[in-house]
Amino acid sequence: MSTLVEPMRLVLLADSPGWAELLREHLGALGSPSPLITAPSWDAASNLFDDHASGLLLATPQRMPEAGQCPLPMVLLLEDEPVEEPSGVSDWLVRSSLNLDVLRRCLRYAREQGNLKHTLQRLAEQDPLTGIANRQGFQTLLAARLAECGGRSLVLGHLDLDNFRHANDALGYQGGDRLILQVVARLKNLLQPCDQLARLGSDEFALLLDVRRDPQRVERLAERVTEVLGEPYWVDGESLLIGCSLGLAHARAGEGADPLLWHAHIAMQHVKSQQGCVFHVYDERLNRSARSQADLESELRRALRRDELELHYQPRLCLQSGRIVGLEALVRWQHSERGLLSPNEFVPLAEETGLIVPLGYWVIARALRDMQWLRGRGLPALHMAINLSFRQFQDSQLLPTLGRLIEERGVDAQWLEFELTETAVMRRSEQVQQTMLALGRLGVRFSLDDFGTGFSSFVHLNNLPITLLKIDRSFVGGMGERAENRQLVRAMINLAHNLNLEVVAEGVENIEQLDMLRQFGCDQVQGYLISKALPLAELARFLVFGKHQPQLGGS
Repeated sequence: MSTLVEPMRLVLLADSPGWAELLREHLGALGSPSPLITAPSWDAASNLFDDHASGLLLATPQRMPEAGQCPLPMVLLLEDEPVEEPSGVSDWLVRSSLNLDVLRRCLRYAREQGNLKHTLQRLAEQDPLTGIANRQGFQTLLAARLAECGGRSLVLGHLDLDNFRHANDALGYQGGDRLILQVVARLKNLLQPCDQLARLGSDEFALLLDVRRDPQRVERLAERVTEVLGEPYWVDGESLLIGCSLGLAHARAGEGADPLLWHAHIAMQHVKSQQGCVFHVYDERLNRSARSQADLESELRRALRRDELELHYQPRLCLQSGRIVGLEALVRWQHSERGLLSPNEFVPLAEETGLIVPLGYWVIARALRDMQWLRGRGLPALHMAINLSFRQFQDSQLLPTLGRLIEERGVDAQWLEFELTETAVMRRSEQVQQTMLALGRLGVRFSLDDFGTGFSSFVHLNNLPITLLKIDRSFVGGMGERAENRQLVRAMINLAHNLNLEVVAEGVENIEQLDMLRQFGCDQVQGYLISKALPLAELARFLVFGKHQPQLGGS
């Protein structure tokens, strides 16, 4: 006969002592080490159990606990064979037919069922790579710990690795896994036995800190975490650095798991933009700011649905001809309470939330409609420049959607121009490059926005259908005061021309800047000296009637 590897504790809830005598007799004959615990009810017996996975409940119908109360496998004890198969139980035993074989089978089945349940629960709540709790397991653990301590003396840390995706791309998935294992090993070395560590996502972790004995250890530990995770990692013979962002939140009495998780998250988000190994402890100001951002996101979604956005257009002047040759489309939000909002007040939020993609499609559709409207009034064709996010170019629907909109509006694609930032271009996404080349074949032009603020590889730029470089206003604005700025702008223009690229200077606000740019050979300018960004109707009047143009001629 086979014996059980571990003693399985048996709980008996019965109306009469007869069942206890019978079961103990058979268990003794089997040589089972499983103790039989008798109790008047499950409520009384549950306090005796620390490991429910190694237990079994045997109960008569009158003592059977209600559904959901007992986590153990349950066996129903009956005096006679049931007419129908009992529901809600793992098995049943009938007094008259109980023998050693039947009991052995019942115990084996209960153990197998318990082991299976335990395995499934472990798989559901444990990260398979690191062996620590996953998001689901941590949420269960967090709720239990908060209930245990009454919502006090616990601190939750939400840790996010910076640039892990780039490291994963460079190392491959197996290398990325080895990197994660190193991160977990470093964190474990810093934590005490009373703390818990969990993996919430691919590069996100939770640290649950017990600070009952030492409330001051939170910031000391946070400093050590950011210091240790900032040290170089070695993976497959390669050294690399990755930063981390750590948000911390103190548990408060009467608050559940969700508010604590939210507070730690927004504290982490607060330091995420700083890049590097940084931590921040949650305060109420962050919550108010996050709530305000959440409200603004909801309002922006509603604004897109209700068409509360509008485009303004800033003219671009050709220095050689003195004529307006292009427009830059700039989105505005006509907010019901805050008035007209500029892009820097809501576009970063759209980037963070993914709303930048539907916003980008709205801008394209509206700009094409307005191009058609201007041509319908006999105005000359102008290049329409539209700022597009890198995320827009990652969208698989960009090419077919743009093709459909161009066809619907009857616009010649050669007059359409997309502006990309240096950072977006330099990511070297194969999908983005292929999309750019496909759009270039349609006739669409591309310009590089904010030139000089990034780290462009000119060899890379030369392989893409980029037609223009736009010099950032920060360089143009400083030309009058700093000789270095003048030299730098001149060098940028010469370099662009050597690459057969046109140059547009942004932020031109006075005649002095205009004259210098003309001397440097700049092709086009835009800025308040030419015109501010105008709504469509005002733009039409500007293009028809014009206004005093700056003096362009030489001596």
